[in-house]
Amino acid sequence: MITRRQFSIGSMLSVAGASIPLPRAFAQGAAATPGYGAPTYYLPMLDLKAAYPKDFPHWNYVRPDAPKGGTLVMGAFGTFDTLNNLTTDGTDAAGVGAINDALITTNLDELDTYYADVAESLEESDDKLSIIFTMREGPRFHDGHPMTAADVAFTHQLLREKGALRFRARFYDDMESIEALDERRVRFTAKNLNNPQLLKAIASFPILPKHWWEGRDFGGLTMEPPLGSGAYKIKSVDPGRAITLQRVEDYWGKDLPQNVGSANFDEITYQYYRDMDVLYEAFKSGEFDFLAIGRPQQWVTGFKSVSAVQTGALKLEAIPDESPQPYRGLMFNLRRPYFSDVRVRRALNYLYDFETTQKTSYYGLYSHIHSYFPNTEFAFSGLPQGRELEILERYRGKIADEIFTTEFKQPTTDGNGNIRANVRAALDLLKQAGWESRGGKLVNAAGEAMAFEIVYFNQEIEKTILPFAENLRRVGIQTSPRLLDTPQFRNRINNFEFDLMPAGFTPFFPPGEALRGGWNSRYADRPGDENSQGIKDPIIDELVEMIIAAKTYEEKAATCKAFDRYATWQFFSIALYEDPVSRIGYWDMFGHPDTRPKNDVGFPSTWWFDGKNPKALRGQRR
Repeated sequence: MITRRQFSIGSMLSVAGASIPLPRAFAQGAAATPGYGAPTYYLPMLDLKAAYPKDFPHWNYVRPDAPKGGTLVMGAFGTFDTLNNLTTDGTDAAGVGAINDALITTNLDELDTYYADVAESLEESDDKLSIIFTMREGPRFHDGHPMTAADVAFTHQLLREKGALRFRARFYDDMESIEALDERRVRFTAKNLNNPQLLKAIASFPILPKHWWEGRDFGGLTMEPPLGSGAYKIKSVDPGRAITLQRVEDYWGKDLPQNVGSANFDEITYQYYRDMDVLYEAFKSGEFDFLAIGRPQQWVTGFKSVSAVQTGALKLEAIPDESPQPYRGLMFNLRRPYFSDVRVRRALNYLYDFETTQKTSYYGLYSHIHSYFPNTEFAFSGLPQGRELEILERYRGKIADEIFTTEFKQPTTDGNGNIRANVRAALDLLKQAGWESRGGKLVNAAGEAMAFEIVYFNQEIEKTILPFAENLRRVGIQTSPRLLDTPQFRNRINNFEFDLMPAGFTPFFPPGEALRGGWNSRYADRPGDENSQGIKDPIIDELVEMIIAAKTYEEKAATCKAFDRYATWQFFSIALYEDPVSRIGYWDMFGHPDTRPKNDVGFPSTWWFDGKNPKALRGQRR
């Protein structure tokens, strides 16, 4: 799923170095348009103040005089079949988000404030229904063509008509218009105030060149490098295997304060590996330079025999992560009749033995997740109280009483593989739902056996899925784990051809319109949409719209907690784990600022080569 963070981080990677001397950083003292507030340089998502003043010189976590140069080599898992990351079809290549700029951007310290980027100033209407963005003088695409308000209007018309379904679901249904007022000014207007963050979110979308895309098929798969405007452009592509980005020397915005000290590598190459084991071995052998280490076994034991770790040539770091974490779970396809019963879904949660898997496969690194908003103030806890309780009270009688009376706890075990108590609890729930164990199979009153498939595309998840599947078999459920390649997996999900699948869920921060695509009933039946689970719950629909409509931080938090609590008690998935730690490995050829951003490790946008010879390190063997 594409999130606000993906846009903003991709924007920072791409936006990280502009060119053409900048006429001015942010608009100073411009006159207000009648019916609009005074021009400003930032837009808060809620009622929070910006952390950076109008005249800030650069983000706090960059080195403003960081040296430029060198070729960074990164490893990527899987494959890709398109260079367009804004459509539903295909698997897009790593790094393609770095080639485009947007009207506004964010930073890695704040997740709730936008700053002017391609825009020079921002004016919000008195009725809050529209925002006028005045673009800077000088933005241009990589072919030298000036970027104008017409490009902005064209981009959103294109995305509204041919972009990924997730854009239409989350955003464009509530948009009245996006119109170019003149060459540098564009006005975004919403239909109503039901989604007060809508205009800001849409303004963070990349700006596409009208003169380049007209006459081309936007909706189809493409290996033709798209024209962009950011700090990087696509230099070369080996379809499905590698993509190289090149820093744009004359990038129009390199002197903007939000770009100072960023985009320090001349080239970034992403090399693809179809097998995760091969990817890790390639990294240890120096075939590429940096890796986010997501395998517990690799982190704990996989580097012990690597001599480069002992010599210091290969660095390993664990960095606490304050950013919102993804929700990781095994998602039910609620279109399947036996998954439509919450008692069945709850029963199957009892058969996921987190504690044993934590010992045998997670090496004690993870925590059992219980919230759809982990590592944030929006996660529920304890019993509902205050404003959250007020919100839930309107549904009393329609939702389970235990939501009000019982503190939610995930099923637990002793961690020794003995789950007899959980099996009994699961069988009791299944019996209530009309299923019983007969002849080694779980069957319903009609004698039909419960049988389903768990599809996945990453072998690492097998350490979670296979023990879980064995526990399912213990109660008579016929389970077939199936490993697919990435395109097959995506195609199955887009067409709802799955029973149970692993998935991650990271909403925009703060949560808002992004929830609509994945949770609203309207988007449960359209192939390719984000609500691939088929959730159709009127209470969920109402709570999502309340979250979107919240105008203050306190109201947003209370409504999110009510949604989170109710959704968790509905057991829409098998909740797996969370891990608010970034574990990274890198060859000792980099420098990075002493101050790290709060919500990211800052790589590669703020790092640089430190003068050591990368070629001397690449290819070192264990």
